[in-house]
Amino acid sequence: MSGPGNVLAFPAPDEAPDGRGPIQEALAPAQAEIWTAWLSASTPTPWRVGEWDAATWLFTGDVDNRSTVAYRCTVAACDRISRTQTLCDLCEKEFRKSALALEEFRDGFVPDRNRVIDGGTRPCIVAGCPRDGAVWGLCAAHGSLRHKDMMRKRPGAEDLEAWVAAAAAYDPLPACLVGGCGRDWRPGSGICDLHTRRLRADGLEVADAAWLDKQAPFLIVNQFSLAPLEPVVRAELLFALAARDERGQRLDPTAVRQSVAVLAGHRIAAIAAVQLGALPTQATANVDALLRETFRVVAAAFDRFRGVDPATRPTLDLVDLGARGRHGRPTARPGDLDISMIRQIWLREILVAWVSEAKPATSEVRRAHKAAQTAARALDARTGGGLDPAALGFADMTAIVAGFENLLRADGQEMSQKSKAGLLSMWFKVLDWGRLTERLDGMAAGFARHSSHVIKQAEPNEDEIGKAIPESVIAQLDACTELLGAGIRHGRLSPEQVHAMAVAVYELLRDTGRRPAEIGQLEVDCLERDGEDWQLRWDNGKGLRNRRRLPIPAETVTTVHTWQAVRATIALPSGSQGFLFPPAGEFGEVRHLTSEQISPIIRAFADAVPQLLAEEFGPDGRPLPFDRSLIFPYAFRHSYAQRHADAGVPIDVLRDLMDHRSTQTTAGYYTVSLKRKREAVEIAGRHGFDRAGRGRPTRSGTAYEAQSVAVPYGRCKEPANVRAGGNACPIRFQCAACKFFRADPTYLPEMEQHVMQLRADRERALAMDVDEYVIKNFDANIEAMGRIAGIARDKLEALPEEERAELLAAAEALRILRAQQAGGITDLGMPGRRGRESA
Repeated sequence: MSGPGNVLAFPAPDEAPDGRGPIQEALAPAQAEIWTAWLSASTPTPWRVGEWDAATWLFTGDVDNRSTVAYRCTVAACDRISRTQTLCDLCEKEFRKSALALEEFRDGFVPDRNRVIDGGTRPCIVAGCPRDGAVWGLCAAHGSLRHKDMMRKRPGAEDLEAWVAAAAAYDPLPACLVGGCGRDWRPGSGICDLHTRRLRADGLEVADAAWLDKQAPFLIVNQFSLAPLEPVVRAELLFALAARDERGQRLDPTAVRQSVAVLAGHRIAAIAAVQLGALPTQATANVDALLRETFRVVAAAFDRFRGVDPATRPTLDLVDLGARGRHGRPTARPGDLDISMIRQIWLREILVAWVSEAKPATSEVRRAHKAAQTAARALDARTGGGLDPAALGFADMTAIVAGFENLLRADGQEMSQKSKAGLLSMWFKVLDWGRLTERLDGMAAGFARHSSHVIKQAEPNEDEIGKAIPESVIAQLDACTELLGAGIRHGRLSPEQVHAMAVAVYELLRDTGRRPAEIGQLEVDCLERDGEDWQLRWDNGKGLRNRRRLPIPAETVTTVHTWQAVRATIALPSGSQGFLFPPAGEFGEVRHLTSEQISPIIRAFADAVPQLLAEEFGPDGRPLPFDRSLIFPYAFRHSYAQRHADAGVPIDVLRDLMDHRSTQTTAGYYTVSLKRKREAVEIAGRHGFDRAGRGRPTRSGTAYEAQSVAVPYGRCKEPANVRAGGNACPIRFQCAACKFFRADPTYLPEMEQHVMQLRADRERALAMDVDEYVIKNFDANIEAMGRIAGIARDKLEALPEEERAELLAAAEALRILRAQQAGGITDLGMPGRRGRESA
């Protein structure tokens, strides 16, 4: 058989690969018997108590079992079972024909109690008669009797209700001989009407033991039967279904029932013996997925049955090795990793052992796999190829580290130093685990990590301006919100409902700056009144700080209310009632929208906008196209922060809005590019003046900064103080009275705020009845700083409009720089004031 990772190839039921008949691949009888016994011993017993009947190979799903995809119909008067958490098939058809709202239909519709699904039965309507109902709701015997009475025109025969009231019940008939079928048998045949029709369809007259063994009873939506399969295939499929339970996957009886039909239709004798290829196109997605998974699980189990070492296979099956998924459970997603290029057997073995015993997350396994491949390539180039672990040494490890330093991304571009370092760390993690578990005892001691074995980190690019989406691009997106949700499928939501949800998600990302996962898990009552304003209640999942509050614009509140009205018309998946946005899946463990489901919504929206222009211009003077790959959910958080930072919001206020623990994290948004910084400093320098208001322009911003030191509201050029880094000023915070003080109009807001603070402090000092010289000192400082502020104001107003706009733009950039560098401004012992850190 082929190894795991391939897919099934089924010819038509009556056509083998060579066109001569059904699939003939099978195990030898002795091997099949041992294999079946191995599977039976490896399958949990009992399995699915109350649902699985091992004697008849029949499964009947319990609607109260969360692990089974079967639900009660949500119509109050209906007792049928549904595959979804809404309406059963019959009620769904009636609902589509009605003009009622869903909730009205659920409360008021009454299904026809006498309606029988094709193949189903109801008891005879004669009181006490246990036989199956048929014509007129009567069993065959009562139906025949009434027919005779009608033919003989006996009184009361035409009135069914009167006739039934006068009829006497018959004794029960024996049940059909098919396992699990409780229908009445037909005298002389031993089987019911349904199986009699099946028998004749098979061209047979007598139901022998072999035929009976392969028959399934009539199945409803929450049932499946393995009886139609060959004995080996029954054991194989049951083993695969039990493995799903161990991984925490839900069991869908409908998908299993359809998979059984595929396997039985092709007369598969043993899954372990079938060659793998492409699945039949007629299979539904659920059946396709279940069959792929079943064949993969059985293939891995058959290898274990034969004693095949996973390290000798060309691929690793993450499901078979027990790697963990996102929520800590064994992963259920196929994730075969190619290890054929890793020639070093010891490296393969340690990788397989680490996955199967340490049970890492699949994301870790993939990084470890890439790290092992990188190490294997480096060792291939060494003498001996790294095949003998005892012969490896320090030079070999150094060569491996060099291999990590030269790694490229899948698209051939340079990989980031951080990613390289992460992969190298994973390599050492797996190697250290091997030594800790004594699996590498024979490895040379010199083949180990050394302090020199690190990835050198590149200097950060100080001209990098972050990942914020420019406001001009957001404005272009806002003009095309009618495209949100187009082409996105989200569970059972209609296109109109998806659009309403997508608009709400987009505006919340844009206007709140919350992380995508935090938007996805918002509660349905997340909006709270705060006087005339609104607040958003949210949970900081990253910082583990819940029930946070954030001011939210009224326009966004309106959008959320619109979505809430739409949401009220949706049949929500189980467990999702408390969340604002439902998940895409009906049966998943996640009860709300996830960041992985938000990403395609924003990605599709960005791709659908006909034209997006950047703020940069090309050689022809026209705006360049904006790189759409820069539009992703998390980027709106950066944009939110950058929007507030550029508006001059104090850094401690923005820290609270972003819910950062440290101002250092928030300070990253108070940055401007190196080019913009130079331009701003040079523009401000051209408008510099001294304490008397005389112009003191500078030709070079760099030279100006090198020959002065930052002080509040300007710079100081006193040589001794500059050499001391601002710590040798004899008059301390009285800069406005010093001839070495230099200011420019970009400091005007801070100057005016300082004058207001000094006046407030003076009033408090008067209330404290301080000595007169303190009040005089306040008056002198207020007069001096007020004069400097007046000079700055006059110079700004005297400028031509174009030059004034240029200076104001420079002031905005410098305000951001000063906020970022607030901790580095020379402390002249000035009294602390609110907002000083962000000045």
